[in-house]
Amino acid sequence: IGSHHQNKGKDDFYWIEYKNMDLSQTYALLDDYFKEMLEMCKWGKLDVLGHLTYPLRYIQGDCGIQIDLAPYDEIIREIFCTLIQKGKGIEINVSGLRQKYGKPLPDLGFVKLYKALGGEILTIGSDAHCTADIGRDISAGVEMAQAAGFKYLTYFKKHEPKFIKIEI
Repeated sequence: IGSHHQNKGKDDFYWIEYKNMDLSQTYALLDDYFKEMLEMCKWGKLDVLGHLTYPLRYIQGDCGIQIDLAPYDEIIREIFCTLIQKGKGIEINVSGLRQKYGKPLPDLGFVKLYKALGGEILTIGSDAHCTADIGRDISAGVEMAQAAGFKYLTYFKKHEPKFIKIEI
């Protein structure tokens, strides 16, 4: 899983004090975040892109600062197209459901966009940092995958995607 947790020369998004920043500074962080994520995807040494909207877990979830991601639609499309062209996928990370953010990372709209662009490789992760969270809310991720039009989920063996039919 290719995960982008911090911009070059900055702290992990977890540690940033968003309430001490003005909104333009927050958007500047997101500008760099998506640019660096695109570069990571172009590099391509990953199987799936993890939690596309990771910073929102803290910006919106912990700090309650509302962010409009519409300015990033074009670069997110480019990220998805790059992944698809390279035979890579995305992860639905359901950890946001058990946190203040209350949504998967990314949300349904982005998963639908990935599918509409031709994306087929989709994984679901619980992002467990303790044993109690292993597999937690995976069923919600499966439902989201189906709502986005996916009929298969993916796992990897030696970096080769293996598809399993969604059966609920």
